[in-house]
Amino acid sequence: MSFLHGRGASTDRVVSRFTKYLNGPMGRSVLENLEEGEHFILQTSDHTFRVTKRRGRAVVEILQPQLA
Repeated sequence: MSFLHGRGASTDRVVSRFTKYLNGPMGRSVLENLEEGEHFILQTSDHTFRVTKRRGRAVVEILQPQLA
């Protein structure tokens, strides 16, 4: 079971996981393709996020939780 689909997964935990992933080695290619201040929208079945490159790092913000 994925952490996104587990019951009781708080939005803070989801944001933290995406932030850690995007700022780690696996997310490096994503950040290399963004200019400073540029952002993109990431949508999962449960959440919508804005990912912005600030000071060379990914900043993940939740826009809205998706209602089931």
